[in-house]
Amino acid sequence: MKHWLRGKPAGLFGFVAIAALVAGGLGWATAAALRLEGEQLAQRDEAERAGPLRVALWRLDSRISPLLAREDSRPFNHYSAVYPAPLALNNKGACLSSGSVLEPSPLLSADLPPWMLLHFQTDQSAGWESPQVLSPRLDRLLRDIRAKLTLSNVTPQRQRLLAELTRELPVADLLRQAGEHTQPATVRDTTMLLASNALDNNSNPGGQSGAYQQNLDQPSQTAQVANPNSANQMPQEYGTRRGQQTRLFNEGKAPQRVQKDLALNSIVANGANWFGPRVPAHAAGAEVLVNLSPMVPVWLETPGGAEHLVLLRQVHIEEATICQGIVLDAAALREMLAAEVIDLFPEAKLLPMREAVPSQPERTMTALPFQLDPGPSAAVRDPGWTPLRFGLALAWVAALIALGAVGLGGWSLLNLSERRIRFVSAVTHELRTPLTTLRLYLDMLVNGMVRDDRQRGEYIHTLYTETDRLNRLVANVLDFSRLENQRPRLNRAAVPVADLLEQVRSTWAGRCQDAEKELIIENTLPADASLWTDRELVQQVLGNLIDNACKYSRGAEDRRLWIRACGDGRRFVFEIEDRGPGVPVNDRRLIFLAFRRGRGADETAGGVGLGLALARRWAQLLGGRLDLHSGGEGRGACFRLEVPSARP
Repeated sequence: MKHWLRGKPAGLFGFVAIAALVAGGLGWATAAALRLEGEQLAQRDEAERAGPLRVALWRLDSRISPLLAREDSRPFNHYSAVYPAPLALNNKGACLSSGSVLEPSPLLSADLPPWMLLHFQTDQSAGWESPQVLSPRLDRLLRDIRAKLTLSNVTPQRQRLLAELTRELPVADLLRQAGEHTQPATVRDTTMLLASNALDNNSNPGGQSGAYQQNLDQPSQTAQVANPNSANQMPQEYGTRRGQQTRLFNEGKAPQRVQKDLALNSIVANGANWFGPRVPAHAAGAEVLVNLSPMVPVWLETPGGAEHLVLLRQVHIEEATICQGIVLDAAALREMLAAEVIDLFPEAKLLPMREAVPSQPERTMTALPFQLDPGPSAAVRDPGWTPLRFGLALAWVAALIALGAVGLGGWSLLNLSERRIRFVSAVTHELRTPLTTLRLYLDMLVNGMVRDDRQRGEYIHTLYTETDRLNRLVANVLDFSRLENQRPRLNRAAVPVADLLEQVRSTWAGRCQDAEKELIIENTLPADASLWTDRELVQQVLGNLIDNACKYSRGAEDRRLWIRACGDGRRFVFEIEDRGPGVPVNDRRLIFLAFRRGRGADETAGGVGLGLALARRWAQLLGGRLDLHSGGEGRGACFRLEVPSARP
């Protein structure tokens, strides 16, 4: 097997890959399940809200439709500030000449909803105008009207809006968009235009001559009241001809076809051209046919990117095309309409609908291009812990637990494998050293190569020391194996602390002397103090700590090694302190693990990394704990063993 496939990096990479596959698959399944659940909840909510939606749309259309129908039926002449009455009589019953009587537009003072911002009409040649925005000349001419009629709709706000539209939207663009959205003309109306007496009757289907209009319009100054005595001068055939004219109009035939002599600027001038003295003496009013298309709501876009909601209709007069409409306040409309259905849908909103064919017709108003968004329902917004979500949560918890168990198990196996590899290597090295020494010294002694008695005694002492070292190594390995496989039984008894310390002194004094250490025992406990514990296990713990101190403080200048005994009556504390190099902070937890040693331990002393691990495990079996602290004077290490003093 290749090297990169072994060890922790390969194991970590494999675990991350497996975890990514599991998390990715489970995440995709979770997302798909939640999406399907959301769609089902939305469909169920849509079905439940279908009835309230119909009621809400009925309310909205009922609120707006009568007002829009009134505007759709508004005559063509209302979009001029003043316009001539087609037929007027004085108080003597005499018929006044056409164009001599003018009427103000109802739009000057009509009670309009606040969301109707401006009525306007446009012509390709004259541009934008509004009956609610008066020119200075027309304002002076209507000065007398202000005393009798309040022009409540003539406001600076409408004047500014008209100027803004004039600046932002060319008439050609308006007419183009109106042609794209409006429908063919369905309503016919009439209006009076300025015209000379030379009228074109070539296409009059009724056979009526121009003399009818000439006889009907008495020669008088326009916009002046006719002579009351003129009633006796009216032609007797006036009634007959007027009836014929009305019949022809009702049959859809123009009462008079006027072409060249029409003064269309009388429309776009907001009616100001009907006032003398600019009206020629030979001019008269000509009644012409007007074709009106239905008024439709349109989202009007300007070249600058602005957008206005308007009602538009196209007007055809002879060969001229005029656009009439109303600018609406979309924001005010949305707020007002949302308030209409707040009892049904508290979070309802009206969204602009710009598509020709609505994507959701069941939510779209018929009167205005708005789509009702009822807002998310409580079930869709916060469905809570549904069975599906509870199952998905359990699946995620199970997957995470499984991944965690696999990861921890794999990591533990890798750690164990590496520790055992290091253990085998260390044990092999530790066994080879004493065995080599034993074999060498025994060969020299057996073959009689050592003849000096003093030297022979040193060799025998060395053999004893190496044998003892080998015995401790094998004992540690066997003890660790027993701890791994089973929990040993303790032989607890009352142990005097003084006897315990004396036995430790006698056992380890020689080892300390060989390591050139001075063993100092300090006992601050009463002379009769005793503890309830396993004597042999406590001695093994203290012995491992003393042996560890002898090995790792070998090069210290201060050769002293302390064993201190103290306590508070409930727990006894044994401290083993040296003046060696101590243990780095980062290694203080590491050295208590099996087969693990601190950095630089191989150069300082031998070993397999079992002594401290066994000591901590034994301390836990005794019901105590083993910790590491810094030595006195900021040097060395101090191992602190705490054991209970009384019988549990």
